Amino acid sequence: MKQIVLKDHGILPGSECTLELAELFRNNPTDTEFVFEAGDYFFLPKILRDIRLSNTDVLPTRKLGIILENMKNVRLAGKVDGKKKTRLLYGGQMQAVTMLFCENVEMKNFIIDWEKPLVSEGIVTAFTDTTIDLFIDSKVYPHRVENGVIVFDIGGGEWSPFNCGQIQYDGETRTIRRMSGDVFGIGRLQEELGGDIYRFAADHQDTAVGNVIVLRHNARQHAGVFTEKCKNITLEDVTVHSCGGLGCLAQFCEDLTYRRVHFLPNIEAGRKVANGRDDGMHITCCSGTVTITECSFVGLMDDPINVHGCCVTGVEWLDARTLRCRYMHRQACAFKYWADEGDDIVFIERRHMTQSVHGTAASYELESNEYFLLTFKEDMPEDLRALDPTGLALDNLTHTAAFVCTKNRFGSCRARGVLVSTPKPVRIADNLFQSSGSAILVAGDSNGWYESGECHDVEICGNTFTDTCLSSMYQFCEGMISICPVIPEPDVKTPYHKNIRIHHNIFDTPDTPVLYGFSTDGLTFRDNRIYRSTSSEKWHPGEHLINLDHSRNVDIGDNLWVGLFSIDMLTENECENVHFEN
Repeated sequence: MKQIVLKDHGILPGSECTLELAELFRNNPTDTEFVFEAGDYFFLPKILRDIRLSNTDVLPTRKLGIILENMKNVRLAGKVDGKKKTRLLYGGQMQAVTMLFCENVEMKNFIIDWEKPLVSEGIVTAFTDTTIDLFIDSKVYPHRVENGVIVFDIGGGEWSPFNCGQIQYDGETRTIRRMSGDVFGIGRLQEELGGDIYRFAADHQDTAVGNVIVLRHNARQHAGVFTEKCKNITLEDVTVHSCGGLGCLAQFCEDLTYRRVHFLPNIEAGRKVANGRDDGMHITCCSGTVTITECSFVGLMDDPINVHGCCVTGVEWLDARTLRCRYMHRQACAFKYWADEGDDIVFIERRHMTQSVHGTAASYELESNEYFLLTFKEDMPEDLRALDPTGLALDNLTHTAAFVCTKNRFGSCRARGVLVSTPKPVRIADNLFQSSGSAILVAGDSNGWYESGECHDVEICGNTFTDTCLSSMYQFCEGMISICPVIPEPDVKTPYHKNIRIHHNIFDTPDTPVLYGFSTDGLTFRDNRIYRSTSSEKWHPGEHLINLDHSRNVDIGDNLWVGLFSIDMLTENECENVHFEN
């Protein structure tokens, strides 16, 4: 492997190098290590490409910073020189790093940040029942008032109006305020009080002077690090301080490793909790094995990790082999690579979420952002084609990944901790959870988010779930561990998820439900320690520590329950063969 030192090619810290670095990569696509110096490299949105991003707003083009395309056996090497590190700094709405059709790429020792952050903060200085005063530091979050609206300078000549949601963090603990969730209601700007203090109309729950209100603005248009159609990609010792959308988004990739990738606020720059606008790591329609280990997540405005597929619905049969299909979610559509020749496609009956016929893809033809033609190598059965195609979902089982999630710290972020929907083996072990919603959500649906993937083999062990878990309510948050697929007409004879083993974990709960198991076959909950926390009074509407619904073959036993719990242990609804030992 040859080595290219960037400074030898005139690419130096302190300079803007978007196009120069792109050319250097283009001219050296294989077997190369690119060595950066410690210091700041600046990037502006000078590269435009048509890229379709999962779970992101649809745009005709994306604005890119660093791009690697058709590169193989390369390494991007940052440098650590005492306290000085390699920083990649961006301005405006853009994608920090993009990898397309790459193989065996390693990116190590980098900090990714925006000079002017894409998410802002306000500090509570005073409040009444109908108003709240916020200090918004103009040095940290440059802004101005236009037509009665605060507009933030995000760099690159772009301004972003404050028009999204807010999350309240406790000023002392830097965790999302208990029972506040994402319903903290700040209304219109009423008055500029001077000294960067602004008075807003407010319909809010309890607050306190010194609390931090994260102010989401911008739109979900770009990821931080985006990989598509790549194989064997490793990010190691990478810290992300700001991002305008999903942090690390990978789609249609194989074998990914994220080791010591940290989503943290830039404390040195004066930011207290805010980090990315949305998810941390979003893994869509990938294969092989996805490994996330020794990472940390704090201050994200959506789930730290989400691993899932993307299912679609049928529209009409054109012949015995060709089905017109439809993407159903406005932020997950228009993919170029949803299916390749030879992929294993399964049909799913949407009411009961049961799988039926499998077919082998012959071709995939995108007609529009919403519709595409899928042709199979064989005629589909007549009884399948006789059904209403809109009642059927299709999932690509070739694009499903095994998932290893170990030794991570899930700090206080909006929503849940880990979401997983994949039929391949899943291991979630030795993690620390401080998630404000459910720590783990085993999801899957073809009726709402269309994030598909019934689970067949999930092990959850050796984790610690603190009493900050599920301290606020979001969607699907029925327990610290929530097995909660979307099934309009569940049937206990045909559960959706299978073989989920939860063992040797520690739960600290203020009478918050520990486990919710819906439509699950072969669920085990054994050898766990559950402590009654006194950190708060009961608030969650759940009246049982374990809630089973339309599940069968459940084994609960050899668990240690410590403390005086005020709610009952177990409730069942439409379940079969439940073995419970107190």
